[in-house]
Amino acid sequence: MFRVVIVEDEYIVRFGIRSMIDWESLGLMVSGEAANGQEALDLIRESPPDILITDIKMPIMDGITLITEVRKFRPHMKIVILSNLEDFQYAKEAIRNGVSEYMIKSDMMPRDLEATLLRVKEAIVEGAPSSENKLMQSVVVEPIVREKRWLELVEGKQLDPVRRQEILESLGLADVKLPLYMLHIAKNEWALSVEEGQALIRTALGEVMTASSESEDVYEAFPDRQGEMNVLLFERRMAVPGKDEVRLMAQAVRQYLKNHYSISCTIGVSSPTSSCSELHQAYEQATAAAKYKMFIGSERPILYGVDYVPASSQLADNIKVSTTHIHSMVYAFQTKELHAYLEDIFEQLTARKDYDIVEIISLELLILLTTLWSEVASDQQRILQLKKQYYEQLSKLETIQMSKSWFLQAFEALIAHMVGIYNSDRNGIIKAAQYMQQYYQQEISLQSISNLVHLSKNYFANLFKKEMGESFLEHLTRIRIEKAKALLTSELKTADIGHLVGIPDPKYFSKVFKKITGSSPSEYRNRVRGDN
Repeated sequence: MFRVVIVEDEYIVRFGIRSMIDWESLGLMVSGEAANGQEALDLIRESPPDILITDIKMPIMDGITLITEVRKFRPHMKIVILSNLEDFQYAKEAIRNGVSEYMIKSDMMPRDLEATLLRVKEAIVEGAPSSENKLMQSVVVEPIVREKRWLELVEGKQLDPVRRQEILESLGLADVKLPLYMLHIAKNEWALSVEEGQALIRTALGEVMTASSESEDVYEAFPDRQGEMNVLLFERRMAVPGKDEVRLMAQAVRQYLKNHYSISCTIGVSSPTSSCSELHQAYEQATAAAKYKMFIGSERPILYGVDYVPASSQLADNIKVSTTHIHSMVYAFQTKELHAYLEDIFEQLTARKDYDIVEIISLELLILLTTLWSEVASDQQRILQLKKQYYEQLSKLETIQMSKSWFLQAFEALIAHMVGIYNSDRNGIIKAAQYMQQYYQQEISLQSISNLVHLSKNYFANLFKKEMGESFLEHLTRIRIEKAKALLTSELKTADIGHLVGIPDPKYFSKVFKKITGSSPSEYRNRVRGDN
């Protein structure tokens, strides 16, 4: 098992990287974490990993310096850079230092990270074979080469025609002109490692495919970079050709895996293609069909063009989540309104039927949910466990209906928790209001007043507005202006009055005073004197 170290200064990002994939199933383990380059360098010197995942911009020591230092004593370590789009100029320098992969954090999805790590792991194995691997090389090299060439074909949308022809000739398919089907076997949930799952799928294919055909040579099976198995069916060699036969075969494979190994999977099936040069298109169709389980259910074959028919045109409007609106509804305890809002979002997602958009929206909602919990709960260890639990639960949801139900229940639980602690926290708001009434002339910030009553800043701000009907700053400013109005009946200078009520800038004091009272301090003073 290969060791991985994660270096990222933002804890939530570090936690997300660690939680978004099943490391053990990839043959990897997270052996350490660090919040900056210096911590990472000390950790790597003490216990060098096989793979380093690092951010670029970090305090104390940035990612570029870390890579430079690591290369001095570990020149062949595999390194994956994580960064933002605006830091691409740094990526060029990282690439010069021998970085294996470069990923944009804002675009990174779990499957992308898995694919990257599998590529890096494959490069480690190829670059430094063990003595056992060398002894086995003469036995296994041909199947491995075939699988890599199949993978190159299905990923080769921009593959050079000359290279494609070379691959086809090496596979004995240079002149093949017959209908082909691609199957993509997507796991739903199982506890096996990637390698174990692939081995059992190969066994199931061997049992089912040979029993369904007069010839044993009816398919080719190979994993993609995500570790999912793909099967190419040669229709002409089947006993009974056509989509119905393909569906029956796919169902038989799925049922065999379920009955014999308790493996749950969904199988996406492409439309027939008559040329090996179009295998990349068949692969894209099969994977898209498998993802469609989110909308029609899992544990079944899904045929592209039959069960899954892509929309002829995308909806013009993007689906947007208003974090501010959700935030307000949560703090106002508006459970029904929040349910209706989330129902509408998931109705739009269901109508759009776009797997990637569902993942993006789900991630946005999850981040908002965990952020809100961090604001209202004092036990940060519990919050950490809750975040991990949420990530794990969400990763196992297979349909959009399951995701919708999960989010409705999760937000309802959050609001119920807030209602439970509301009465006790109201005393803190009363205490804060009394403090402002007494010490208005001093510098009072949102952070200092929330610390005084032992509440988080964001939670205090929202609870204060709910309880007092105005924001913390509006309330404090109103107190100061009321005190200023009383002082303006005296002979004190306007600038001095501003200092006395906690607004030392004369221009700002006049501006705020006029905004609230409708007149400048001097106009107000003259009017009061005239009235007297």
